[in-house]
Parts: sequence; C-alpha cells; structure tokens
Amino acid sequence: MDEDSQLDSSPSIIRPELPEHLFPRSIELGEESNSHTQPDPVQDENAQYNLNEATTSSNNEASNEPREYDIWRPNIGVYNDDSNSVQAQASQSEPETVQLQETAPLVPWRPGLSLLNDNSSSAFHSEDSNTGIINQESNSLSSFPDADVKKEESLDEPPAKVRKLSSPKHNDEMDGETCPICLDTWGNSGDHRLVALKCGHLFGAQCVERWLRAQNTKDRSCPTCKGKAALKDLRFIYARRLVAADTSQITTLQKQIDFLQAEKSRAELELQKSRIAHRACVLQLEVLRSTLMKTQVSKEQAPRRSWRFALEKNLEICKDGGCRVLTYNCRTCELYVSQKSTNNLFPGFGIRKISCVDYKLGQFVHLHTKPIRDVTYSQPRDLLLSVGLDSTARIVERGIPSTSIQCGLPLWSCSWDYLRSNEFYVGGVGGVIHQYDVRNPSSYIQRLNAPGDMSPVVSLCSTEYGLLSCQLNSSWLWVANMRQWEPRSLPVDGPFMSLCYDNESHRALLSRRAGCNERSRLTLCKLKASVPSGEILFDIEQTFTGSARSSLMSRSSWVKAPGASWVAAHSESDSSLYLHGLDGARTMSLPAVEPALDVCSTQMNGDTIVAALSESRLRLYKAVPTNS
Repeated sequence: MDEDSQLDSSPSIIRPELPEHLFPRSIELGEESNSHTQPDPVQDENAQYNLNEATTSSNNEASNEPREYDIWRPNIGVYNDDSNSVQAQASQSEPETVQLQETAPLVPWRPGLSLLNDNSSSAFHSEDSNTGIINQESNSLSSFPDADVKKEESLDEPPAKVRKLSSPKHNDEMDGETCPICLDTWGNSGDHRLVALKCGHLFGAQCVERWLRAQNTKDRSCPTCKGKAALKDLRFIYARRLVAADTSQITTLQKQIDFLQAEKSRAELELQKSRIAHRACVLQLEVLRSTLMKTQVSKEQAPRRSWRFALEKNLEICKDGGCRVLTYNCRTCELYVSQKSTNNLFPGFGIRKISCVDYKLGQFVHLHTKPIRDVTYSQPRDLLLSVGLDSTARIVERGIPSTSIQCGLPLWSCSWDYLRSNEFYVGGVGGVIHQYDVRNPSSYIQRLNAPGDMSPVVSLCSTEYGLLSCQLNSSWLWVANMRQWEPRSLPVDGPFMSLCYDNESHRALLSRRAGCNERSRLTLCKLKASVPSGEILFDIEQTFTGSARSSLMSRSSWVKAPGASWVAAHSESDSSLYLHGLDGARTMSLPAVEPALDVCSTQMNGDTIVAALSESRLRLYKAVPTNS
C-alpha cells in the first residue's frame, strides 16, 4: 500500500485537492531519513520556532495577494558544533523536490507521520514527541478554525533558548598527578615520592615497593603493563610536566615527630631507671639506718670480743716478682694486685684480679710499661686508678682500661677526691701534686707544690678536712679555700714511708722509717676542726714501735673486726706482720717469711680478711673469734 492510500484510509486526515508536485518533498524526506538517527531535542525547538514565524509571514502575504496555491518553503534548522542552526532555503520557481544540505543531519521519517490533522494547521506532526520533522502547509489551509487556534497558542509561547551542549570533561588533567596503585598524589620526597620502573610507568615509591615485595622474586611485574620488574629498577623521577605534591615539609615534620618520640622514649626510660635507683637508694638508706642503730646498741651493751687470725690461703702471683701494691673492689669482691707481665710479647706491668670467694687467680690487665707504684678504687663510679713510673695514670672502668693520662713526671701515689667522685689526685717526684677531672683529663686542674721539700709524694689521702700528702721528708694537709689550696704541716717528724686514713674514726696513720739508732714508728693522729676558728687540729693519740731496719718501702693499713680494730705494719727485722691493737684490743703477730710490702683489710659476708702482699706471693688471713 502506498502513502496516498494510507492517507485516504485515515479518518482524522483531511486531504484537500492539491497539486501532486507538492507531495514528493515529504515522501523523499521520509525515504532518506530511514537510515539516520532521531534528531536532537534542540532541533525540534528550532524547527517549531521557524514554523511559527513562517506561518505568520504566510498569513500576512495571503491577505494581501491571494493566490490559488501558495507554496511555503520551510527553513530547516539543524544544531551542530559550529552554529546553532543551518537554514536550507528551497527555490520557489521550481516545483521539484527539495534537497537538504550535506552538512545538516536528515530527520528520520516515521510511519505514523500525519499531514494536516484537525489539531494542527501548519505542520506535519509525528506520533513520537522527539521527532523533529515539521512542514508548513500552504496558505490555502489556514482557513480551518483549528489551525488558527494552534497558531495563536504557538505565538503566545516564547521561543526556546538555544543551548550549546558542552562536551564532557576529560580526566586528562589528572594524569600524572596520582599513583595508579593507591590513587593518591605522590610527592617529591618522603616514602611516597615519585619513582619509575624499568618499563617507564610511574608510581609512588612506598606503593610499588609493597607491590613488588608481596610477589615472588621471579614473578615480580609492573602493576600496569605486567612487565618484569625488580626493586633495583626503581628510579627517582625529576620532571617538570609531572605534578608532584611538595611533601618535603611534611617529611621534615614527620622526622621531627619520630625524633621527639625517640627522645620521649629515652626520657621515659631514664626516668624509670632513676625511679628504680631512687627506690634502691631508699632501701639502702633504711638498711644503713637499721645497721647503725644495731651498731650503737651493740657498742653500748655487747662486750668486746677477742679475735685471732688464721692463714686462709697462700697464693703465688708471679714467679719473677714485680708485685708492689693492692686494693679491694667491694662490688665484685675482688682484690686487684699489681704484678709484672708474664707475656714476653707484651712486656710491662698490670693488675691481676683475685676472687675473695674461691681465692682463684683471675684476669690480667696490662696497664703500664714501668712498675706500678699505687692503685686505688672508687666505689661510687666503679673506677680503678693506677699510676706508675712511666709518668702515666690509667683509669680502668669495669675491668676495661678506658683512659690514659700523660702527667709528664714519674708518679708514686694517687687518690680519688672525697667529695667529688669525678676528680682525683696524683703525686710524683719533686713533691708535685696534680688535680685532674675524668671528664677532661687532657690537662690538670691545679698543681700543688709543698714548700721546702722536693722529695717524691709517696702517699695521698683525700679526707673531709682536705688532702693529706706524705712525702719522704714531710707530711701536709692541703686545705681548700675558694678552690685555692693552702698547705699545713703535720706535727710529725720524718722520714716517712706511708700514710693512710680512716674515714670513720677521722684518724690518720703515719709510718715513720727506722733510723740509725731508732726503730720505725707508727703515729696515730686524730683530725678535728675547732668550733670557734674552724682551724684543723692534729692530736697525736698513740705511737707504736716497729722494725729495727727499713730497707723496703712497706705500707701500713687499718684492720677492723666487730668489736676490735688494729693497725697492721710489717716488721722487717722480726720477719712478721704486726697487728697493733686499738681501743683495748690485744696486739698480734703473724708470721711472714717474705716481707709484706702492702697490707689490705676487707669485710666480706661478715668475715674480716687481711691480705699481705710480697713481691711474688699473696697471703690471706681470716679473723676467727676466740672464747677468751
């Protein structure tokens, strides 16, 4: 069935008798539009707007000059990217079909398209609302009343505003700014800085490292192209076109946070250690207070006990000799004995550790190239100080040599400061005393010289009253006045061999050397400060007679046991070690075939042990209580 028969069969279509050359246009449009898509809604609005204008103009012309067939050629408006509308004007002189321009898209023709229905007077309407085919009928059809009403309604409405469709925004702007793994911006520093793999793809350093580490070494590949990749292929990228967020300030702040957190942890650890140490000190203070109270009660009520000393151990230290001095470490319960090195590859002198628990020889520590003249131990800092004739002072910290000090003169004696645990004194030839600080041992703090005596300083003892120094010909008490030392001579005549001091009883023991017609003597002096003037007073309490000859420089010492105390000194003429009793204790003599050069007394587990050192052997005596 052709189109004319369809129009005749439709009851709602009025088909006037018009020339046939008017219809080929719409038929040709319908045939050509079958292969195109539906028009844009904007095209419908433009076509309707052109329809209204064309209808108005045709009515005006018809009223002025009536013609039998007035054919109107519509302006077809098509929307594209270059202009809002494209008008195609047909020629009025030729009755052939109207051809559309190639630039305008063809409007599809639908079967339901009707011409000149009752509700429209000037356009062809499609059943589909989106169809943009509009045709103006001729002026001869404008006489229908329904058509006039439709034209008035279309004239009252304003034309729709033509809007240009905006193209969708592309995501090209975001390319090169985010990591394809975590979709977060990368930076030019820090853990998430911009890196590239061997294949050229870009990632954040932290993300791609985590990606590669999560895979096996052989199966590691690029997250984008799946090409082979390795951790060594990572390269930092510095490019202008790639936008990298400036995270240097954030990285710096993060490092500062990490540093502050580490400092906080360290401070908390130090605080915890300090609390533990404080708790230990409080407990120790309570123990000392209780011990002091028990001691005072025992002194008032308990009677004095009598003691005897039995030989506990006789140890051979060195066959070649070279032993000279010793001291006791109360922390490790060890004796430090100076001796000559037995290793020919490392000649010199050092100290040998001897345990007072099992009486076994321990480690040997090499310290000096020449003989050692004195050693002393500091309990607060756990440091051992030794001096020798090689003009060197050595500090041993926890059994390991840590500091070596060149003093510039052969040294004979040393002592730690009584109040300041970081300072010490060394005495040498020429009567010179140097004061040092372990925190800056490169140079001495002060230099002291006894007036009128150039003999070597054989003994040094730091006390609460000042520094006691003993030279071969004189003995002095150095009193500190505003960090300036003033020497005061002790009321004891020389020559001297040694000096020692007891901090509990505030008494000093001076060992005087034997002369031509007299025996050696031990002088006991008590130091005290006078209340009105503050001067230091020296009271000679006791004097003990010793050996008839003194060819060796032997040292005397204090020996204490519960309820008794003695002063120990070797008698070279009697070949024995004398213990002179104090405060009512009886005097005892211990056999010593070899001369005792130094004597040391210790308290361990409630037992009193006396160590006597000769050139090659060490004898240990233990105090045993007696009934009488």
